[in-house]
Amino acid sequence: MSRRVLGKKASLIVKSIFFVAAIYNIYTLAFVAYDVYQHMLINLLYALPLTFIIYPAGRKSVSKVPWYDYLLATASLITVGVLLINFREWFFERLWLVSPVSTEQFVVGLVFISLLLEAGRRVGALPVSVIATALVALLLLAPYIPVIGFRTTPQRVVEFLCLTPWGVFSTPLEVISTYVVAFTLLGAVFMASGVSSFFIDVAKAAVGRSVGGPAKVSVIASSLFGTVSGSAVANVYATGVFTIPSMKGVGFNPAVAGAVEAVASTGGQIMPPIMGAGAFIMAELLGVPYAYVMVAAVVPALIYYLGVFVQVHYYAVKSGLRGLAGAEIPSLKEVLIRRGYYVIPLATIVYLIAVAMWSPVTSALIALLVALVLSYVRRSTWMTPKKVFESFAEGISEVVSIVVIAALAGMIAGSVTYSGLTLRFAYVINVASMGIVAIALVYTALLTILLGMGMPTTAAYVLAASVAVPAVISLGVDALAAHMFTFWYAVISAITPPVALAAYAAATLANEHPLKVAIWACRLGFSSFIIPFLIVFRPILLGHGHLTPLETSWNILIAFIATYAIAVALSGYLKRELKLVERALLLAGGIALYIPGITYDIAGLITVTAVLTNHLIKHKVRPPQ
Repeated sequence: MSRRVLGKKASLIVKSIFFVAAIYNIYTLAFVAYDVYQHMLINLLYALPLTFIIYPAGRKSVSKVPWYDYLLATASLITVGVLLINFREWFFERLWLVSPVSTEQFVVGLVFISLLLEAGRRVGALPVSVIATALVALLLLAPYIPVIGFRTTPQRVVEFLCLTPWGVFSTPLEVISTYVVAFTLLGAVFMASGVSSFFIDVAKAAVGRSVGGPAKVSVIASSLFGTVSGSAVANVYATGVFTIPSMKGVGFNPAVAGAVEAVASTGGQIMPPIMGAGAFIMAELLGVPYAYVMVAAVVPALIYYLGVFVQVHYYAVKSGLRGLAGAEIPSLKEVLIRRGYYVIPLATIVYLIAVAMWSPVTSALIALLVALVLSYVRRSTWMTPKKVFESFAEGISEVVSIVVIAALAGMIAGSVTYSGLTLRFAYVINVASMGIVAIALVYTALLTILLGMGMPTTAAYVLAASVAVPAVISLGVDALAAHMFTFWYAVISAITPPVALAAYAAATLANEHPLKVAIWACRLGFSSFIIPFLIVFRPILLGHGHLTPLETSWNILIAFIATYAIAVALSGYLKRELKLVERALLLAGGIALYIPGITYDIAGLITVTAVLTNHLIKHKVRPPQ
């Protein structure tokens, strides 16, 4: 949903509230032993009311805020304020689902749920809001529904969703109010202080001159920028503004240009060190440090980007596309000498999370401070008071919609738990899959992609993790692999038609039909549909298992070769046009390499090696005219 264009005074007031919220979050997360429920409520205290001010009720964006939006904002402020004032008594000084629910608690909770549902619709999460509404209706009408119904009361439903740690105030909102707030502020400061532009210039200098240079810049820049944004759509707009026009300028088809950016940007959510919000939720659900998830994601992310990079390269070679003009390419040596110190903030966060094992929140805030200090090395990048104000306000502005969606995601997860749908769905998957893991994974993948159509990654992952992951784990799949499988499919829903948010964002920059961009994105990102299965059946790629270093290296090498072979087959070009039979054999060999087992490894290697060797020999003997 587009944002309302506010007047100058109203915009300043809203930005000031955002800035205060940023200072509160930085101070609280860095220096205060805070109560997490109180902290979530304080973030809702500004996010929910401002949603009705910033986002209009309809598609038309207007500068004037109508009276009913002021009414809804006021109701939100009062409702969340009452919850905040009474949170200790209502949350901790009563027995959940045992103590009676007062009329005041019931009314406040009911109004709170209604406001959240409308706020979710306004921020563009209509599918989330619809699903949440349907589930709440199911709970309220449960006593009257045959077969799947159960005994409950409206008071208990409202209590479970609003006054316990299993509904709105559960893991999704907790993670967004801590991890994601910290990293979103970090990303905003990185943008304002020049860290992000440094990464883009490094990518330009490294591959800008090569064939199809702008596309390769997009892949590398988006992967690097994704490490500090963790958002596919934000990544598209941040790097696509430069890369998509550059790709079109050297001859890339607009649909391909948009698809390259969409796929590269989507990978930002699976690329450590800063992954999508769902990765932080995954760590909380698994009860492991975020560093554990981050390290496990490295090899699969590299495999993903290899598949994209190889296809981009051979598409450019096949089409005879050139690189960037010399004037557009900065000197790598000069970039590193003049601004190489911008590596320090990223190195800091990697060291603190992966080596020192510090909290991701603390690590992000320290990296934020480092970026602020380093901005004063050069006069042109100084973080002046105005730039600090703008970057902090922009960071919290991005959080508002995510806070609302996280609250709805918690409501959905709580409703699923309270209704018993989790157990029912697990039973259905077990029966439908006949206990076969591969079939159960296919069902889970389809469900997650379906949920992700128009639904943010975080919400899609949380819901799928609630209903499908337990079923997969019950079949003997490793818990981290099961969650990572679901998270990957939640992420790639951003490029999967018919509703592909990252592809649609790229399409607007490429001036191309969104569906064309999405179809090309699925082709370029083919590995993203296979890697999740590879994660489950070759868990060594996550660092799991008891294999020797040699066996581990073998499995990783096989995965890279398989991805390369399939990428070449899909691009249809190596040294010359590949014949249909060559493409088919490469595709078959790559798929065989993906299947676990030494027999498949040997068969796949022989097939791929034979095809590539034959192709190269023929090219050498009879080069193309």
